[in-house]
Amino acid sequence: MKFDFIWPIGQDPDGSMKEFLKTKGFKMTPQRELIFRSFFELERHVSVDELYDKVRQRDKTVGYSTVWRNLKLICKVGLAEEVNLGDGVTRYDRVTHEPHGHLYCLQCKELVEFNVEEIMKFLTVAADDHDFAPEGIKIEIQGLCAKCRKANQKKLRKVDGVSTEATAEKRA
Repeated sequence: MKFDFIWPIGQDPDGSMKEFLKTKGFKMTPQRELIFRSFFELERHVSVDELYDKVRQRDKTVGYSTVWRNLKLICKVGLAEEVNLGDGVTRYDRVTHEPHGHLYCLQCKELVEFNVEEIMKFLTVAADDHDFAPEGIKIEIQGLCAKCRKANQKKLRKVDGVSTEATAEKRA
């Protein structure tokens, strides 16, 4: 079942989201609709805080715990999954059913998806070779993005320049 969850506020033209939640044992409330829609509109990995800020732009009465519980519900019904990168912030990623990995910048915290279709073939063979039944595969590469590496190089050049000048002054 594939859905297009970006629909005008207060409208679910074909009732697909409402029906989908009903099949999972949940009701569509106005706040839940706003939270679900806001999550899907962001089209990126989001933290509870980021989603809360987005929701509060439209409705100041929605509480933080309501956003958190509904994000957990989005995961429970299989529309998103938690992404933990070891920085203490849980992010939520839309389930796309297309294999992808994550490039995570340790400095600016940027998270970029990349295609892992070719890698998946090797991982599937490895699992089969060991008679292993994987329930999920996560591929994550941590490091520094180009922008942060470039900024760090500029800082190093400045430091080198200062230390070289200071050393020259000491010799004089």
